Amino acid sequence: MLDLEWHADPTDAERLEEPELEIALPHGISQPPLMSVQRGQLSHVEWIVARLHRAQLALPEPGPLGRNYQAVVNEFQPLLAWTLSCWDYLLSTEGCRFTERTDQEKLWYRGDYRPVLQRDFSRLAHRAFRQCVLDYAQTTTEATLAHFLKARLWPTIVVAYRRLAEPSDPRQRRLTPYSYLRCVPYQFLNACHQRMVMDAVDQLPDVESHAVDAYFLHFLTLASTAKRMACSPDEAEGRLRRGLLAMLPNNRLAYCLLRQIERY
Repeated sequence: MLDLEWHADPTDAERLEEPELEIALPHGISQPPLMSVQRGQLSHVEWIVARLHRAQLALPEPGPLGRNYQAVVNEFQPLLAWTLSCWDYLLSTEGCRFTERTDQEKLWYRGDYRPVLQRDFSRLAHRAFRQCVLDYAQTTTEATLAHFLKARLWPTIVVAYRRLAEPSDPRQRRLTPYSYLRCVPYQFLNACHQRMVMDAVDQLPDVESHAVDAYFLHFLTLASTAKRMACSPDEAEGRLRRGLLAMLPNNRLAYCLLRQIERY
């Protein structure tokens, strides 16, 4: 039974205190402190890097750097270990990214992309380290390799990670942290939703159907949609608007699913 008795307002002593601001708000993940850059066991590391660069220049095309490079990697293992410990920090500040699946993976999954995982980040970090080492050999600087890597490695990693947001097809819009919800490339995770939307698009007049298919289901930019249809961006936008309005009365759920794609 509902308690309908009247209760007096609590006294000041009975009122609960509001939590402190830093407790009330969610905590962000901070980047771990960098305690050590190198082991200090490899002398003349800059000279070794110069030799590695000259050896690369002598090759007809870039190849493995060999044993000397592995010695440099071992020397800067503390820096690489710190870099890999920043994975959670990177996710909290940059959001998730996606990478294209292999042909074998596509046999078992509907989408052509999958989220970037920590093992992918490890490979990305090692590629960035290699790039920074070779860049140092080509840079006129009096700084040691340790100082160079400390200043350049993390920014290089962040730039490479952000670049993963760019789609492989330049006609398409950029992938976002929400892209996985539509099962890239532009299919819905729910097969029933996919069939519903496809049927609704097929029922539109040809001009509007082609516009909706290009912009929503293939995720092309408005400019690329217009180019594909040989019309101006304003005309393409008008065709999209007419297609959505025609879909709204009889296929409201399909309409909402398409507008959901647009936000991604």
